[in-house]
Amino acid sequence: MADQAVPILIPRWRVCQITGMKRSALYDRIKRGEFPKPVKIGRVAVRWIESEIITWVQQRIDVSRSVEVSHEK
Repeated sequence: MADQAVPILIPRWRVCQITGMKRSALYDRIKRGEFPKPVKIGRVAVRWIESEIITWVQQRIDVSRSVEVSHEK
């Protein structure tokens, strides 16, 4: 494990801050399979893997930009 990057776990408030989503929207997307699931770290406590959230955001940006480019043609 010494040569592997350790995943950074972030709380829900930070996920909401990064994505701009409210709590209810976040959990709705998780339920529909459209957003990364959290990792249980306790009986009720959960965290998200930061790199998965960043990848999700980047995918939304890429889709948005590809739509803009196709409309310009």
